Amino acid sequence: MIKTLAKQAMEAGGFYALDKPVGITSQRALTIAKRQLKIKKAGHSGTLDPLASGLLVVAVGSWSRLLAFVLGADKVYRATVRCGLRTDTLDITGAVEGFQAVPSALGAEAVQAGLASFLGTIDQLPPAYSALKVNGVRAYALARAGEEVTLAQRAVTVYAIDLLDLVRSGPFLDVVIRVHCSSGTYIRSLARDLGELLGTGATLHALRRESIGSVTLASAKDPASLVSDDRLPLSAVFPDAPSYAIEGELLTQARNGHALACPRALGDGKEVLVLAQGDEPEYQRLVGVYGVQGDKLVPLRVVPPEGAR
Repeated sequence: MIKTLAKQAMEAGGFYALDKPVGITSQRALTIAKRQLKIKKAGHSGTLDPLASGLLVVAVGSWSRLLAFVLGADKVYRATVRCGLRTDTLDITGAVEGFQAVPSALGAEAVQAGLASFLGTIDQLPPAYSALKVNGVRAYALARAGEEVTLAQRAVTVYAIDLLDLVRSGPFLDVVIRVHCSSGTYIRSLARDLGELLGTGATLHALRRESIGSVTLASAKDPASLVSDDRLPLSAVFPDAPSYAIEGELLTQARNGHALACPRALGDGKEVLVLAQGDEPEYQRLVGVYGVQGDKLVPLRVVPPEGAR
């Protein structure tokens, strides 16, 4: 028992920001991070393809159940779209389906106008080579097997899309953009659609995720160099959530997942971080994330105290 509790104490909950390198899967990056932190349980905030680099938000220990609050957050990406080239996967790793020289007359004005057409809420067709399921099977598995994949369009929101650079690369035109979008937006699909709009075809040449919600690459670490002190403060993940510290009977009720009376100061509909009173770091005192419902604080996700079985 002592050994078990000691081992669990090493697996302290928390959030970490990883900078995933190009060339490895998100799962591989998570495995490296788990080895560095000497923990067994962890999850991440959403897959990046091996082609892509950038931000993964990782939750470890019992905090993995809090990833639900990160998964739906807005994202910011820096992407390079190669106009003049079409591939089956909609990125540079795929098989070439066609190419054409991009006219020299195609410049910033036309590209800007094309990009502007994607602003707001749009219907987007996901890539056939995606992790979405068709009758219980991953779409990419069907596509790789040569089967025709039919996916439904779905609504996504592009809040901002900025043209950063235009670079001539032989017969191609590389369009470098920054995209602020809702969760579930496929930048590969955006690249495809921009190419069709410009009449050149296009594929995604490079992608880097710069932020998830309020967490940015500024706080991210290489998975192979991660240490426990790199844990993100709660304010980095929940910047707008007020905290409510409790003790005694209230703490016992909260640990057991009961609703609590809501102080008037918190009655604004926001998520609330409920903490145990004390001088320990916040990650040791977090009870859970609660929501305001009338005069009650209702548990959305509760995490057990460190060392609990």
